[in-house]
Amino acid sequence: MGGVDPDSLAARRDRVIARLRKIRVWLLLIVGGVAVGLLPWTAYLSASLPSQHLANHWDIAWAGLDLFEATALVALFVAVVRRSAFVPMLAAVGGTALVCDAWFDVMTSGGRSFHWALLEALVAEFPLAGLCFWLAFEASEAIGLSAAAGAASAAAPRPTSPRDQPAVGREPARRAGSEAPSAGRTSR
Repeated sequence: MGGVDPDSLAARRDRVIARLRKIRVWLLLIVGGVAVGLLPWTAYLSASLPSQHLANHWDIAWAGLDLFEATALVALFVAVVRRSAFVPMLAAVGGTALVCDAWFDVMTSGGRSFHWALLEALVAEFPLAGLCFWLAFEASEAIGLSAAAGAASAAAPRPTSPRDQPAVGREPARRAGSEAPSAGRTSR
């Protein structure tokens, strides 16, 4: 890690985990409350919104979504090339952007454009999204295994002297063919 003390990293990680554990109950209540609250809200919107609507800035909205999708995929590409720890997060963002793009392409199209949107979703966007989600899963598992291996090696006692080197003040190890002080004597 280039001069970073592993003990200070472990202490920092432990402080973050302790902080998250303290607010865990509140996080669960907020996320659970929003998830439950979205169910009746979605039912209300489904029943009350018109099936057609004239939208302002339609072109900017679509261009913005596609730009976000492209940015997420470029960031994922760079992260994979650099073997970054951000690969799982960026892969999940890229996959989600692809699914959202496919959903809105299909749901907002009509007539002949519906068939093209559906074909694009089935042939390009959903398979690429699946690849992104697979990459997110595999990379997060690899990072977890790497962290576990690092923690296991960090827990092992550190050697006090380099391998095959005598510690300072000690006699060098005897080599084959050297005379031992008890040469010719046996323990029997």
